[in-house]
Amino acid sequence: MKLHGMDIILNPMLDAMPRMMVSPRFAELMPPEFVADLNAWMREFFGISEPKILSYGGRLYMGPKMFEEVKRRIG
Repeated sequence: MKLHGMDIILNPMLDAMPRMMVSPRFAELMPPEFVADLNAWMREFFGISEPKILSYGGRLYMGPKMFEEVKRRIG
């Protein structure tokens, strides 16, 4: 997808990223149910971060909500 000639990659996770999650290495060592419960608790306790726009490799990565907001603002 392109916006004003820039490559845009949409990822819904970027609209509401948890502020804290277990690390991949920790998740490998624990039962999946425990990891899911702990991640859910941390999302509730610490909340989510504001929507993000990331730039990597000449592309912009953002969530669908942020994409709609960017389009609205720049036309």
